[in-house]
Formats: sequence, structure tokens, C-alpha cells
Amino acid sequence: MKILYVSHEKRLNGASKSLLNIIDKMKENGHMIYVLTPYRDGAFYNELLHRSYVNVIIKPYFFWCQAKTKIGWIKNKIMWPIFRSQVNRISAMIVSNYIKKEKIDIIHTNTSVINIGALISHYSRIPHIWHIREFGDLDFDMHYYEPVKKVYSFMNKNTDRFICISNAIANHYSLLDKNKIRIVYNGIEESSIININKKNDSEKIRILIAGAIYIGKGQHEAVEACEILLDRGIDNFELLIAGEGEVYFNISKKVENNIKFLGHVNKMRELRKNIDIELVCSRCEAFGRVTAEAMLAGIPVIGSNTGGTPELIENGTDGFLYDKGNAVALADKIEFLINNPSIRKEMGGKAQNKAIQHFLISTCVKEIEKVYYEVSTENEYE
Repeated sequence: MKILYVSHEKRLNGASKSLLNIIDKMKENGHMIYVLTPYRDGAFYNELLHRSYVNVIIKPYFFWCQAKTKIGWIKNKIMWPIFRSQVNRISAMIVSNYIKKEKIDIIHTNTSVINIGALISHYSRIPHIWHIREFGDLDFDMHYYEPVKKVYSFMNKNTDRFICISNAIANHYSLLDKNKIRIVYNGIEESSIININKKNDSEKIRILIAGAIYIGKGQHEAVEACEILLDRGIDNFELLIAGEGEVYFNISKKVENNIKFLGHVNKMRELRKNIDIELVCSRCEAFGRVTAEAMLAGIPVIGSNTGGTPELIENGTDGFLYDKGNAVALADKIEFLINNPSIRKEMGGKAQNKAIQHFLISTCVKEIEKVYYEVSTENEYE
């Protein structure tokens, strides 16, 4: 098959990492890969350039939504129908003509925050797959420039299948055509698997929380739980905070010696070789790539009981769930794992077995290919 993937990011965030994993595996499976991007620079574009098999198409296009908390929301909402939506339509027409000549079989949009893939499908009549990877409003405060009912109507009309990365996402997008929805969990590369017999050489228990530093990821909650542990006389731990961003919370002197900021970490697999416990304190993870990566590394995860996280973690079996916002409950779970190393190791092993079975990129791509062939077969008979 010839597949056009429609991207949206400059940076290598979760969605773009997942897309790169998918196209690498799709290439291995014999498909021809095209990627549409609006950027001529950035980490994602550089990754594409390192893949000689990728046919890169660059055309300008804009998001059809924005975080209301960001500067320019009102201005961009006004500019959407006047200018930005028109740019998207013109670019879609140009790309449509090109991919018809290339005889593209499938258009695959990698995110809900752009509509150009659906527009290209509308003009070219080539089947469109829309990958829904984010809640939008709950996780990033994203809101559409156009009325919600109009947005859903457009999505349903110009999409053959929606791939949702969790049941939580599918349930959240309540106005999508249920008959078109398929659940496909994100896939992580096999290289993330780590021998669970690894040993932490440090005398302290090493606890990791990874992700961009902002309130939605909940680093403040992890710090608060650590303060509670210290109040209980438990100090044989170190909280490692991996990720970039402005620190939005205060670090008291009481806890500062037990916390280390690592900034951006390129080699997360190497870091996880010496991690005992991982925390996912997010407000609402659509899936939780970090959770799956930690599980593949044989690390028990304590995650907030929101979004897609409960679909990954079976509470008390291969990790723990706690009520979001309850730092005391989080501290209780951390304390239990600190004091019970054998259970910690057993949970990590069960987590790894589950992740190998359900969350590898090979499994993810097989499921996506099923969707492609399902749609292609339908269109043959239309």
C-alpha cells in the first residue's frame, strides 16, 4: 500500500514518536510511506530526513483548535474562517492532486488537532483514517474554533475509520460514528524491554516521573507525596523528574535533597535500568506512552485513576491506581512499594508481561493494517 501520514508537530512529543514507530514498522511490512508536514525544521522533520524511504511533502496548514489559555485565542478564532481555514483548503487541494497522481491508497491523520487530512480525503476521494490521540479539552485545554456539532459532522462525513488509542478516548468523543471507531493501543518499540533482574546500585529507592513539566502532568503531586513520606520518617528515596518546562511549583527545603531535576533525557531506557518505581500523576492521559514504556522496563507504575491509565494498570496486580489529587493516597502506595521489594519486583514482572502482550509496536501496526485493509475492501465495492 501507499500511505500518506499527516503530521502536526515540530517537536518529538508522544504523538510524533508514535508516528515514527508506525512508519518504521510499516516500511518493514512493505508499504510505501509519504508524510505531510507544515514544517521545514524541528526534531520531527529531522527524523524524517534520516529516513530515506520517506517521501516528505511540505505544505502550509493550521490547527483547527487551540488552548484557550494561550495568547491569541480570540484573534485566531476570528482568523480561522477568514484566513487559516482557507489556507488549509488550498493546501488540501494541491496535495489531493499530487497524491491522486501518486495513487495513494490511504490517508492517515495522526492527531485530532488538524483537519487537513479529512479535507484531502474530501477532494481526492481517497479513504481517510483519523487517529484520535488526545482528549483535547481535558488534557491540553484545546477547543475548536468552530461549533462542536459542526466539527463532529465534518469528521464523521470525511472519515472512513477513527482509531482511538483507548476506550476512554472513544467514550469521550461521544458524537463520533460508533460504527467507524476502532480501538488500537499505542505501540512501543521492542528495544524498551529491559531485563527485570536489573539492580539499582543505589541504597535509595529511585522513583521516576517523566514528561513535560506542566500542571497537567502532575509533578507537584509527586513532590507533595514525597513531603508526606518525609513527615512519616521515610527518607530512603530519591524522586527523579525527567522532562523540560518551567517549574510551576515550589520545592520546600524539607524535600529538596530528595528531588533531582534531570531536564530532557535522550536515553530513557538507560535511565529506567536503575528505576524502582515510576509515577504517572497526569490529569488525564489519553493512553499513557510513559506508562507502557515503564511497564516494558519491568517497573511497577503508580498512576492516577483517570483517562486511559486504568486500561493499562490493573490495580494491585501489575501496579497501583490512586485518586487524582489525593497526595496522601499516592504516598501510601509509594510507601508500600518501598517497604515490599519482593512485591515490587513481582508487580514489575507482571507489568512487563502485559506490556509485551499488548503494547508493542508490532501489535499496534498489525491492528492498524487490519483497519487499512478493512477500509480498502469496502472502497473496492463502492
